[in-house]
Amino acid sequence: METQKKESRSNKMIVVGINLSILAAYTIYFRRIVNEELIILAEAVVIFLQVLLCLIVAIFALRKEFLFSALVVLLIGFSSCWIVFSS
Repeated sequence: METQKKESRSNKMIVVGINLSILAAYTIYFRRIVNEELIILAEAVVIFLQVLLCLIVAIFALRKEFLFSALVVLLIGFSSCWIVFSS
């Protein structure tokens, strides 16, 4: 019984890991590949769209996981956006 709960939690937390991987991928893309001015706005829009998508999906499936993913992407995304592009 206890192992099923642990497996269920780890499987559901994969959602958070996938969202963080997507966040890391487009942050690296915007920072390394695209060298234009005001690209920080494009990344902010993409972060906003990912958070919005997480919130919409949270209505229909895996509520806690997608709400947590939206919060993590919002916090880590905009803080990394600020730090990466301010240097």
